[in-house]
Amino acid sequence: MFRRVLTFVITVTAVAIAAGWPLVVSAVAEEKLPSKSDQSCLKCHEYDKGANLLAGKFVDVSSKANTIQLQIDKDMEVIFFDDTTLLKNAPSFKEIPKQESVRITYNKKNGKIFAEQVEVKKGLEVPKDQLISAEQVAELVAKGPEKGKYVLLDSRPEDMYNQGHIPTALPMPFFAFDKLQEKLLPKDKDIMQIYYCSGFS
Repeated sequence: MFRRVLTFVITVTAVAIAAGWPLVVSAVAEEKLPSKSDQSCLKCHEYDKGANLLAGKFVDVSSKANTIQLQIDKDMEVIFFDDTTLLKNAPSFKEIPKQESVRITYNKKNGKIFAEQVEVKKGLEVPKDQLISAEQVAELVAKGPEKGKYVLLDSRPEDMYNQGHIPTALPMPFFAFDKLQEKLLPKDKDIMQIYYCSGFS
């Protein structure tokens, strides 16, 4: 019986290849593993709601053992990597600055935590002609959005916005930008968009 089934499978495969039909191979679904994130990352990102994600501070790398040390709050995680691991925003693992924020998409391989992608937080560079001073913002706020022709957007998490924000500012958390842009961004291109957060904006 087994030989008959095997012969049938081999025959069907050979016919499919000869006829030029695409072979459909069902992939094994990626295992959903828990996400773990440093509290400092969760102030602006919802990493805890996803899966297969580790986010924290880069501590060190061992090229000999092919491991990365990642600090997540008080815990130290050791993650393995190899030539298939995708590194973003850094030329090499050795050149990732210590204590830099890093986000790792991981899976389990041979019982070990294995990094599929390591993404280093990229610094934000804004052209000088697109920056606005606190004094200029204060002048606009005194005029109000209509007279000042501006919209002021607070890109911090909503709980921080609720604790206190600049007058006339609208809540637009960074991670909800795509969802809120249609609702909050002005259609009139002459209206200035001003963003701020708890750090550099």
